[in-house]
Amino acid sequence: MDPRSIRARIVGEVYTCLAFWLTVSALPALAFSYIVVRFSKNLWLKILSSRYPNLEFIRTVTIRALLDTHRNQGIINVLLCVKGGLNEDAIRHQLAQHLIDRRDERGGLVFPRLRHVLVSTWGNYAWDANVPFRLENHFIVANGIHRGRPVSDSNIQEYVSDKISKYFPPDQPPWQYIIIPCVSLDPKYYVLVRVHHLLLTGKGSLNIGDMLLLEQTSNQVEDLDYYQKSPLGKLFPQPSAIPELWGKLNETMSNIWNEFISEYDPIESPCAMKSLPGAFHVAGIVLISAASALRELKKKRASNRDTHPTLTATKFIAAVKRECKKRSLNAPKLLLAPLVTVDPRKWPRKLFKTTVSTAYSIVTLPFKIRDELTALYDLRFKGEVKQMNTLTWKYGELGQLWIKATVETWRYLIEAYRAPAQLWSDAMRNDTGKQHMLQTISLCGRKAISWSKPISRASMERAARALGVTSTDIALYAATESLRAFFEQAQSDTPENVLVTARAATEDFLYTFSEGNGKRFKKDHTGGMVCLSLPIGASPRRIAAVIDEACKRQKGLAALWAAQTNCGALTRSVPSPFARLTLNMLSRRYAVSYAEINAPINGERKTTLWRQTVEDVLYWRPPQANISMSLTIIQYADTVRLAVMTDARLAPAHTVPSARWPAAVLQLLDRIERIAAQSQQEQQLTEQRVIEEQLTEPQETEPEPTERTFDSLRPPNVQAVSPPPTPQSADEFA
Repeated sequence: MDPRSIRARIVGEVYTCLAFWLTVSALPALAFSYIVVRFSKNLWLKILSSRYPNLEFIRTVTIRALLDTHRNQGIINVLLCVKGGLNEDAIRHQLAQHLIDRRDERGGLVFPRLRHVLVSTWGNYAWDANVPFRLENHFIVANGIHRGRPVSDSNIQEYVSDKISKYFPPDQPPWQYIIIPCVSLDPKYYVLVRVHHLLLTGKGSLNIGDMLLLEQTSNQVEDLDYYQKSPLGKLFPQPSAIPELWGKLNETMSNIWNEFISEYDPIESPCAMKSLPGAFHVAGIVLISAASALRELKKKRASNRDTHPTLTATKFIAAVKRECKKRSLNAPKLLLAPLVTVDPRKWPRKLFKTTVSTAYSIVTLPFKIRDELTALYDLRFKGEVKQMNTLTWKYGELGQLWIKATVETWRYLIEAYRAPAQLWSDAMRNDTGKQHMLQTISLCGRKAISWSKPISRASMERAARALGVTSTDIALYAATESLRAFFEQAQSDTPENVLVTARAATEDFLYTFSEGNGKRFKKDHTGGMVCLSLPIGASPRRIAAVIDEACKRQKGLAALWAAQTNCGALTRSVPSPFARLTLNMLSRRYAVSYAEINAPINGERKTTLWRQTVEDVLYWRPPQANISMSLTIIQYADTVRLAVMTDARLAPAHTVPSARWPAAVLQLLDRIERIAAQSQQEQQLTEQRVIEEQLTEPQETEPEPTERTFDSLRPPNVQAVSPPPTPQSADEFA
């Protein structure tokens, strides 16, 4: 083995160990920071609430909320192309019925934030409900004229970009539903949905799917023709044994708790209180009463969603007393319980039972050991246990799950051990030191958008199959070609590598309603994020290698980002100024963000609530902080598009990536088909040449008869051959 490779491995292991122990040593400081941040945040919000009682301050702090400024707002934009004639009244009715005037079972508004104005006071966002709401300010039917010309397919991108570049009015709720008529041969129109990101988080929030007003369908489509799923959607493997073990333990504990209740709870078993209870029986009744009281208080707190009463010790003790009274447990029984337990009249019977049970256990112990060994053998080699009186039959499956869960836990611990070093190497040190235009430009905050022509998903999958990569690799390859065209158009130096943050989500992220378990479903299906260093001008296979290496090494970063999305781990543990400064510094390096919305390849087109088909869907993620360009791949039905959102300072070059992206995909597909046709032609020529060679090979044939001459009339010479000896001559010879 090469000594240099051994030295490099030793250095790498030492670096990994140091990074891990530095991270572990920082955990106490992080825990202390969490306590301080939580306490100071609550104290500051209480002070602001007492100072401004008419405002409801937002307590949920997200990454976008940290980076949000007046100039650079986090506004989500979705564009729908709807096929058919425009029916303004039907759309307004569905918008009011599904969102604005929708009520819950208690008569309250389901989405009250749509009527509230978003204000900022002393660096904190709050909702002001004292402003009159008018639907006409948000449901807007555009006149369909842009710079003196009717809106059509030729200028729709300019018109939508002009609408998106405008800020929300500060005295109105931060959302808009804009209907855009369009002149075309086939009747259609566009719906532009604009919503502030704070309407999608926190209490009383909604999902993007609620604003789109699309019918919910159960997506049970099988991906039979799907070549390989996106590597960005499987950044870390989902545990299988650990959740299954957790479910089994919950089931076992639930059964034990039910047996405990049936034995000690007087409500479930009235015969349990026919005699005075002992100390253990009283302790069981108190435990059951405490659990019932806690369940009732939580149910009452969940029913009062608006007030959210706090749970205090006084309320809990009072609830426990009520539950004990239901079970006829009073003070005299509590005082007599120890005396009932130590009653000497019960000792002879208990001693006799203990002696008999001990003797029986000693006698049957060898037989139990034999049965257990037989059951273990059957479980190991046959996979099933027939001895139902053994512990192996009762807990064998649980033990196997425990072993699998232990292996999974060990694997995750190894990933956690290597995560700090890999995170620092890939996310922090992965920089060549040369800055490009997207990293140095001064941003104004306004946005400009564009989108590409549709590309057939079947074509991208065919190209992916031919190259042995995924459609994500093809899309990112075309994105690098688009960035190169952008730098050339802007007359800027083209860098060798571009640092990009990448993530992926399913189409349910866009279309799922918030009702029921929609909010939790959306959080659970939100993937992590990885940092990529994409080489400009590389082949799709080189791009695939970069993505695979990043996905393998950055599982810790993906898990950290998923934890922030689900429970706000970063924003709750780190002071806001420090977190904001760090994110601004990182976004200056990673100035391009990439996202993709994945959908089944044979999925159907969506339908609006007013029964019209949606031809196309486009979604823009707003770049914030120092991110200057956002690229989003949208998979919808049988097409793929690229949606580009940049800072307005990059206009008019912001249209170059969206124009170059489909051309790069088509050129790659044409090159693949040309090479395939050429190889097929060469193969046919080779087969034809082999056949011709076989046909032209000389064959052995009989000589043709020559003309008969005079000499040929002579008989042939006879060769003298001795006849075989006869038996008589043989005897004579002998």
